[in-house]
Amino acid sequence: MPVNTYETMLLLDSTKVSTDADSVKQQVHHILERHGATILVSREWNYNQKLAYPINKQKKGAFHIVYYTMESTNQNGLERDFRLAEGVIIRTMTLAVDPKWNEAVMTIAKDEHGKEFALRGMQEEASVTTDPSAIGSDMPFEGEGGHGGRRRRTEPNEKHE
Repeated sequence: MPVNTYETMLLLDSTKVSTDADSVKQQVHHILERHGATILVSREWNYNQKLAYPINKQKKGAFHIVYYTMESTNQNGLERDFRLAEGVIIRTMTLAVDPKWNEAVMTIAKDEHGKEFALRGMQEEASVTTDPSAIGSDMPFEGEGGHGGRRRRTEPNEKHE
């Protein structure tokens, strides 16, 4: 069976993480190892994050990210066990890492500043504004031979055309 590299982002119960983070981390590792996973990187992403909406009456969550290799046939059982660990794990999101990007992803994941790199990239991406002409907008602007489907505002002293 093919062995793939996976990235799993876990949303953990922040109250349990705040009382005993090592125990929660060991429980997650135990679930992974029980399904034959070899853990490559396991680290805190953000252990004190306010959630956009309450999940299971939780307003804050602890994000943890794990990179591991495992046979692809074991992934369904692992996902099931993550759902059954509902006292600790609130939500999960798993991605299979493309083999051509494996080395680059692992380099960033192992870097101590990898978390800041990813968060900075998300903030820069959110601040980018797109010019409508860059995405192939065919609507002409007011100065380009038309009103672009909008009426032009007339000044009080100006006559209507």
